[in-house]
Amino acid sequence: MKKQVVPYKKRMDEVFEQLQKGAFLTTKNGDKINTMTIAWGGISFVWYKPVFIVYVRYSRDTYQMLEKHDEFTVSVPLSSEMKKELAYAGTKSGRDTDKIADLHLHLKDSQKVSVPIIKECDVHYECKVIYKQAMEPGNIPDEIKNQYYNTHDYHVMYYGEILANYDSNEEDSNGTNH
Repeated sequence: MKKQVVPYKKRMDEVFEQLQKGAFLTTKNGDKINTMTIAWGGISFVWYKPVFIVYVRYSRDTYQMLEKHDEFTVSVPLSSEMKKELAYAGTKSGRDTDKIADLHLHLKDSQKVSVPIIKECDVHYECKVIYKQAMEPGNIPDEIKNQYYNTHDYHVMYYGEILANYDSNEEDSNGTNH
């Protein structure tokens, strides 16, 4: 079956609902591949480009990897039950363990970037960083700072142009996002 390209907006409601429960942000630097759970982020439109915005704390191994290699994928599990995997990937560090191997996840080559996708997921976004910005602590309300940043481990926001977006159950597409 030929893979049907999914316009980046088509499944936004489903992706938004799942993102609150978690999705996998995967990065690569050299031969090292790492994934982490994200629950903050979203899809937007900047400079006439569809973008996936992800938030990564300075303390995360993923931050170091994104600073060295400006591509990432977001793999979203919509139909499969992956609570255990999302919990593990969100609490363990790629500095200490190979989360992909630990969780028996399978990687699949992406179409437009060098970072693979997680095969077990349903919707995939392949992204290239076109902008990044560190959070400015002085602009964050105190109640949010006290709740989410009491250790002063703030996020960097990465805006990744969506170069390809598709469902995993569809095979062999050109992966465009329009």
